[in-house]
Formats: sequence, C-alpha cells, structure tokens
Amino acid sequence: MSRKNVVSSSSINFVTIVVYVSFLLNLATAVKPRGFSMKMIRSDSKESPMHLRYAKLTQGERFQRLVEQSKARAHYFGSARAAAYNRSISMDPDIARMPVKYRENTHYYIGEVGIGTFHNEQQPFKKFYLLIDSGSDLIWTQCHGGHNYFYQDPPIYDQENSRTYHRIPCQNLNKCDAQHCEDGLCTWDEEYMSGSEISGHLAYETLTLNSHTGALESVEKIIMGCGIDQRNFGPFFGVPEIREGDHDFPPPKPAPGTAPIAGILGLGQGSSNFSLVLQLDIEDIQRRFEYCLEAYDLPGIGYSHTYLRFGFDAKIEEAPDVLTTPIIQDPNFETPYHLILKDISINDRSLRFQQSDFELKSDGTGGTIIDSGAPFTTMRMRHFKRVKQALVEYFVDSGIPLADPEPGRDFDTCFVLSSGFAAFPEMTFHFQDADFVIRQWSGIFAYHIQERLFCLGIIGLDDDYPHDVIFGAMQQADKRIMYDLHAKVLKFTHEQCDFGS
Repeated sequence: MSRKNVVSSSSINFVTIVVYVSFLLNLATAVKPRGFSMKMIRSDSKESPMHLRYAKLTQGERFQRLVEQSKARAHYFGSARAAAYNRSISMDPDIARMPVKYRENTHYYIGEVGIGTFHNEQQPFKKFYLLIDSGSDLIWTQCHGGHNYFYQDPPIYDQENSRTYHRIPCQNLNKCDAQHCEDGLCTWDEEYMSGSEISGHLAYETLTLNSHTGALESVEKIIMGCGIDQRNFGPFFGVPEIREGDHDFPPPKPAPGTAPIAGILGLGQGSSNFSLVLQLDIEDIQRRFEYCLEAYDLPGIGYSHTYLRFGFDAKIEEAPDVLTTPIIQDPNFETPYHLILKDISINDRSLRFQQSDFELKSDGTGGTIIDSGAPFTTMRMRHFKRVKQALVEYFVDSGIPLADPEPGRDFDTCFVLSSGFAAFPEMTFHFQDADFVIRQWSGIFAYHIQERLFCLGIIGLDDDYPHDVIFGAMQQADKRIMYDLHAKVLKFTHEQCDFGS
C-alpha cells in the first residue's frame, strides 16, 4: 500500500513542525558560494540537541502545544500587521490572550551558522544556533558587552575579537536615520509582538555555510544585528533571563543542551533587504530557497532529516510537473509571503469560494500567508465552517458520522475510522495558476492513536482574525516548495519527501 492509505503506529510521532538545521560546519574553503544546503532535523528527533525537551511529552500534550502555537503564530502575524497599519484589532479572546512564546516545542527551523573570523584557533569561526523565521528579516545574535540577555548554552558572541566584524557607518545604509545613528555608526532596535525587545549595533560580518559542492564556504559582508540589550526573550525561547544586577544571584540554568538558541535568522521578503536570502544576491547566487517537508506518517520519522536549500542547490528545476503561483507583498507589512488563493476543493467538489473571499484588502485585512512556522493551517471561521461541512458530508456519505465533541479535545472535527479505512478524500487549495493538491491523509488529518480519531488538522479562528488563511507546515508536506524572490513566484511539485530530500 502507499503511505496515503496506511495508518501506521509511527503516527504516534506526530511531528512538532520545528526542525533543527545543521550546517555541519568545520572549515571554510571558499568565499563566493553559488548555493548551499542546510541539514534539517526535527526538533524532537533523536538527532536533535533539543530532544530532551520532548522526551516526556505525550502525544496529546504535543497536539495541544501544536494547536496553541498555530494560534500564537496567527496572533503574531495579526498583531504585526495591525501595528504596520497603525491600528488596533479585535480578535477572539482565546487568541488575544495567547502568549506568543515558543517553549518546549518551538515551531521554527534552527540553523547552525558559523559567524566571524578568529585568529589562533583550530576553527576560525564560532558556531551558533539561530531560529530561522520567514516572518522576520534581520539576522541577529546576542553579543558581548551588554547587560540583559536570555540564557544560551554557547558563550555570548565576542564580536570585538572577530577580524571581519565591522560596524556600519550611517551613510552606508538608508535605514540608519537620525534615531538609529550613534557616533556616525548604525544602531538598531526591534520590538516583537511577543513583547520581546532587542537593541544593538548593525555590522558587516562573515558567515560560514555549507555549499552545493559539499565544501564549507564563507560569505563576506553580511549585514547582521549585534544584540547588546535583550529583554523578554526568556518566555519566547523557554529559557531563563539574565538581567543587569543578576550576576551575583543568577537564575537557575536549564538542563545542558536545551538552550542552544543565540538569535534569529530572518528569511522574509521585507524591503530592508536584510534577510539572508536577499543578501545572498551577490555574484552568481540567486535569491531563492526551497524545502521538502516529510509527511507526518513517514516511518522512522523520529530519526529523519531533510534539507533547506539556497541558490543553485535548489533541486526543483529537475522535477517534473512544477507549478508556479505569484508571491505578493502587503505594501505596509512586507515581510511575510502572501499567495493568491481562489478556491478550495474536497476531491472534485468545489466549495465555491470566490477569489474576493481571500483577497488582501487595502485596509490591512484578509489574504493568505504561507508559513512553515505554523504547525497547522488556520483560517477565518466562516471559511473553516465551509471546509468542515464538506468533509462531514463526505464521511456521512460513507456511513461515518462526526464524532461527539469532548471537553479538552484540541480539535472539534473528528471521525472514528477503522484501521483498514483507506478512502480518504483529497483536498486542493486553488492558488492562482496552480492547484496545490494534498493527496496523503496525514496532510489533512491529525491521528489521535489512543482514541482512534482522525481530526481535521485545520484550525478555525474568529472572523475578527485579520488574515483569511495561514497555510501551515502540515498541509505543505510531501511537496518540494521553492520561493523565487527574483521572479516573485512560489514553485512547487509533488514529491515523496523522504530522508535527505
């Protein structure tokens, strides 16, 4: 049988979408890479340094946190967009109260990046883990010389001893206005919707990455933030904070190996051009990146890995049946990747949405964001109810009623199916010029193995929620997906994303 028709015990390992990304850095050998690839490992995998955070979680606890983080991600984007439009928003109180934090199971990718150039050391750069976030732009890490930090396992980056660290003169960057210029050098500050704040310096620095040839290569003069004052990131990363004045009585340290994060690696499309993919538009490097996320029912998922590929390492051009849809930008909230969604189908049945139902409107509402940082797809309740009704009718026609809701259950659209059931429907998101067909059941349903329940892995949010849809990682599985920022298009094709894809 194909994976689509088999319900295996490996579903117990329902993925926490976050993955650990390893560059396997050792020695750099070149300075002008045309492409590079990051090894991606699920954060709860035995290969991940964060595995201890997940060791004692039950499947139900993981589901609960995946749902919470999907809602939190929706609130983050909603609040950030509202701030960009200088207005307040009214949201479902359950969402509005949701703390935007990423505790034991963080829903981001983590990249191991070599930063700087140091003399008289066996390894000429320092390795740091950064959260990869397509919802932000700047690359930054905590730096030496400040007073307020969040706890991290590796030593704070000692920028003053790197011979390739150079602070940026204000005249070199248009972004360095009068409020962000100190003694002729660029400063920077940023406030996240979680309440986290950071300030520091903007600098040119060298990053060491794994190239398409397998050799490690260095990319020079990457703009990065050097964080000097970090506040309220402890809840965000699930680690203690070290405040000015705490040095005599520091907070308890977390278990070794559970606090690897030192900053954020932005992958957004904002006009600052500070994100990694936009800064790599040098020499022959192309502004593009791709990934191929494994399906949640893949046997052996606890030991799996795949790759995040940049530039000429992207493989999608080699694949057949590649579809292309435009990437658009919100003019006031440029960073996220918006797509044009026109309709949704269950098997061959159109749900008769109109393109205007998902339209990005001039008042800063509506639209569809693709985001691998959201575990599940979220959508406005009026859209969700139409999808739910179509699925209920499909299963009722097969003699399978909707399961009774129970207090504490994370999903309300569940069905009790026999172990031999194989007649799962397909779901299609009809983007402009490209149909995104979800064929495998695990791209649509979450399986509660203890209760033998298959539950729709899409979350309905109150209609006051500002986005129509955030297209999450569960629904993106088993597709090779490439973001081409030169052409402003998203390309994708069906692929069984096995280990090492």
